Amino acid sequence: VKLLERDGLLDVDAPAAVYWPEFGANGKEAITTRHILTHTAGMRTADVADSAESLDEALSAIANARVEPGWVIGRDGGYHTFGGWQVIGELVQRLSGLPYDEFTRQRIFEPLGMASSTFNLLAAESAEIRGRVVPMHSSKGREFKQDRRYTPEFVSSFPRPGGGLYSTASDMVRLYRMLLGLGEVEGVKLLEPAEVVEITSPQRTGVQDRTFGHAMDWGLGVMFDNKIHGPNAPYGYGKHASARTFGHGGRESSVGFADPENDLAVAIVFNGMPGEPTHDRRLRAVMTAIYEDLGLA
Repeated sequence: VKLLERDGLLDVDAPAAVYWPEFGANGKEAITTRHILTHTAGMRTADVADSAESLDEALSAIANARVEPGWVIGRDGGYHTFGGWQVIGELVQRLSGLPYDEFTRQRIFEPLGMASSTFNLLAAESAEIRGRVVPMHSSKGREFKQDRRYTPEFVSSFPRPGGGLYSTASDMVRLYRMLLGLGEVEGVKLLEPAEVVEITSPQRTGVQDRTFGHAMDWGLGVMFDNKIHGPNAPYGYGKHASARTFGHGGRESSVGFADPENDLAVAIVFNGMPGEPTHDRRLRAVMTAIYEDLGLA
């Protein structure tokens, strides 16, 4: 989003419908990119598009989705698991002229040297990456089976910004090191310092998240360590992370984050999805142990 903004193609505070007119139906005409990135847009009904088999099907479901009754856009909070991210992908394609997977490859992954990251695992140039993919399993209760939603065929049927990235822990650490470096890593500059500051500064604080059922603080697309809102705040970064720590989690499976006060970037990836409560416990334990092992506790 910041790259589009710098190119003069996008205003994060302009209605998304300015760039995608069909999106403005059913009460969504005032929703901005900032509302989407801070999860205050009230369009969780669009998350049904997660099961879409094609991009057209997903975009149609999102365009037809309604704002939740009684929702005050920009004030009320509720994490959008899929639909909001897909809106970002559509804006990228419309404004840059490139599909989301190609835009991220050209403008982010290649410049940063993230050679093992792709939103299109079925592309010919990703053959070497495909050979290293570990299947994602559902392991709730007595189940242990591969989750169809994370098979290469389903994920790569169209770019899915909300859960379609194939990557490695080392590539994700490189991304977060760039953010720790205020837009630069190992001599490669991707963002301006002011752009990183805005991304990683609080945009929404103390708002009850209707999806997670807990108060949560957000930047522009990143969530902060939320211990300030209680010890059981979801998707925190362990007992010892500083209040400035920011990042994002992957559904029941992974997390990437950066802790500026400790100059620490971390990525953790599991290949089993055991359900939110079990995943939250194991993730907190691993993240806490990382700080203790590094002498940062």
